[in-house]
Amino acid sequence: MSNHAKTAAETMPHAADDRAEARTVRAIMLVLLLVVAVVVAITWIWGLPGLTMVALAAAALVMVMLVAYAAGF
Repeated sequence: MSNHAKTAAETMPHAADDRAEARTVRAIMLVLLLVVAVVVAITWIWGLPGLTMVALAAAALVMVMLVAYAAGF
């Protein structure tokens, strides 16, 4: 009979993990904010054709991510 109970030290997150997670979230939010700012600027400058270019780039990015996932990356 095996005991799968974990100790409190094994289940509690470590402060270093929390800091790393906060740093990752901060970086993701910054990139997201920059993407939104660029999309707004492109739409402001070129209007609907600019928005269409952004949509095409987003579709191409999704395709690249799907191919990378299928390849095992």
